[in-house]
Amino acid sequence: MAGNAYFKFKQFTVYQEDVSMRVNTDGVLLGAWCRMPENNGAKILDIGTGTGVIALMAAQRMSANFSDFEVGAVEPDSPSCIQAVQNFKASPWRRNLKIFMTDFQQFVPLCQDRYGLIVSNPPYFVDSLKNPSISKRLSRHTDNLPYEDIIAGAKKILAAGGRLSVILPYEESKLFISIAEENGFSKARICRVFAKEGDELPKRMMIEFSLGDNKKAEVPSDDLCIMDSNLEFTSAYKALTGDFYLKF
Repeated sequence: MAGNAYFKFKQFTVYQEDVSMRVNTDGVLLGAWCRMPENNGAKILDIGTGTGVIALMAAQRMSANFSDFEVGAVEPDSPSCIQAVQNFKASPWRRNLKIFMTDFQQFVPLCQDRYGLIVSNPPYFVDSLKNPSISKRLSRHTDNLPYEDIIAGAKKILAAGGRLSVILPYEESKLFISIAEENGFSKARICRVFAKEGDELPKRMMIEFSLGDNKKAEVPSDDLCIMDSNLEFTSAYKALTGDFYLKF
């Protein structure tokens, strides 16, 4: 997926020559899975938008039911931000998309909006060998966007009843959940993503959080396998991503 200069979806194209992180399965999964706000005039925020793919997917999904909505995208890497702007302008929802070239930590204190959904495919390498590329290092490691900053910032700018949705590797998700719960968030929905049927542990966790104590309630959870035992895409994966991927 990541080797092409552009990636074509059913309703939009993502150019990715100059970005720190190209289109990847994680972003597409989260963009398809996260629950959209169910009201006209809703605001959505994508933290660390990169190519803008999650923001574009959100715009496509919102446009199916509403005309008045806004999808904001925060991106500190200048080349990635410029590329995302180009992708937004070339899409059918250019008037609904807005980008902020800044760190999320700098964005939050100045933000006047309240968001019904905050979504992020965040950096997740906490302690590991750094990539020599500065832009790729910043997009993949938590040094410049720690989990604590994502959670604290989201708490300040979420609308009443708003949700925070993230995708993380299985082990890293445990730390994120712990920090989120310490800051007043509760799990509202979980999807365990397995690379293929029969795998013992999930490869990724998609988690939706809401503010408030919901610990006594049973959290809806699902398992999603990307490949079956014959290494073919599963029907569940096709159903989730079918509105976007040309191959489905």
